[in-house]
Amino acid sequence: MRRLTLIAGSGTLPPLMAAAARRRGDTLQVIDLLGRGDIPGDQVEHLTLAQAPELITAVKLFRTSHLVLAGGVHISDADREGLVNAFGFAGRMARVAGDIGIASMILMFCRMNRIKLIGAHEIAPDLLAPEGHIAGPPLDPAFAPSVKIALNAARTVGTIDLGQSVVVSGNRPIAAEDTGGTDALLARVSELRAAGLAGNSAAPLILAKARKPKQPSFVDLPAIGAQTVINAAAAWISVIAVEARGTLLLDRPAIEREATARKVTVVGARHG
Repeated sequence: MRRLTLIAGSGTLPPLMAAAARRRGDTLQVIDLLGRGDIPGDQVEHLTLAQAPELITAVKLFRTSHLVLAGGVHISDADREGLVNAFGFAGRMARVAGDIGIASMILMFCRMNRIKLIGAHEIAPDLLAPEGHIAGPPLDPAFAPSVKIALNAARTVGTIDLGQSVVVSGNRPIAAEDTGGTDALLARVSELRAAGLAGNSAAPLILAKARKPKQPSFVDLPAIGAQTVINAAAAWISVIAVEARGTLLLDRPAIEREATARKVTVVGARHG
């Protein structure tokens, strides 16, 4: 039987992970980073990233055999520095406190402590986006090249460890995700559209989400949910393109309902 630690952030993914783990019969430790209080486990700890030393101690005392990270977390520069210091040798070896650097640090720590890091998709593989049509109206074949361009742009942004999402107008990137996340990106696009600076041609606005090229699969896979579709539609985005087999669909029936109601096409595609 696995002794699984779930590091839980925001969103609907952590409860899905907890439910899947319980179905497997795992002994579950939940480390609730945000004090949300809605994720049951055999042991539940309410710790913030500012309490990194206590978090590490809790994992060790639980005798964790497997660890999964799920949900969104906004990490301040102070939190990043605290994590690097708390992880000791693994933190010093990571050298940089960007998202990929922190992922490398966690991986090294787990290897040193004989903990297996697993991705959310390994617990619930049915959440992975398939290739092809997912929801909403079928993709106009004329826009298929733009989808590829958008996904490649998202990957390009990921090479500098900035974000996982971009919005393109036709074939022109107009905005990229930063530390503010996807919701902040969509809010900026809405402002650009209202100012007449984007989305004023026959070409669609496309939101694309893809993994960062150096991103390990155990951490922070791109994800969309029904709220993503709602926010995209509010920003006049008519196509959402996600990396097939590399993006999580959170509550696909709800995504399908919102995409149909708002006439937003959702497709899975390969980059490159």
